[in-house]
Amino acid sequence: MLSKDTSLADYVSRLYPRPGVESLLLRLQNERDLDVLLLLAACWLGWGGRAATVADWRAICAWQLPWHQQIIGPLRAARIAVRGLGGDGELYVRLKECEQGAEWFQLARLEAECLRLIPAGDAEPDCLQHLISCCVGQGVAVSDALRAQLQELAERATDNN
Repeated sequence: MLSKDTSLADYVSRLYPRPGVESLLLRLQNERDLDVLLLLAACWLGWGGRAATVADWRAICAWQLPWHQQIIGPLRAARIAVRGLGGDGELYVRLKECEQGAEWFQLARLEAECLRLIPAGDAEPDCLQHLISCCVGQGVAVSDALRAQLQELAERATDNN
């Protein structure tokens, strides 16, 4: 059982392997161009009962964007290119390890930034609202179809924590 002071990395390490979570996050990344780390942070903040505004999420997204564009995105693009070009399997594995290492490193930084911007509180856990605000902060309009995907993620994120 996780406590409300669980770190973002510990929360993610419990959430990500749950059935359907990885595939849903990758669909949101690939089809909606959403940042998986931000979606995971939204689940964590919502689960932890921290209240955040869309303005808070815009600030978090703006803070995360350079890292995503300059570090994680290029590593992901290189990994995908190597796979698509029938490249060396060992190189693919190394690129994937680098990408994942950068993501885990960034999760710790993202946690500190979220805690700096969003104080602890006694709000009711609300992953869905955080996910919606996270999308808006990334400049993505929340359609009914996207809302349904976010609802599914929110349910998986709060189920038996």
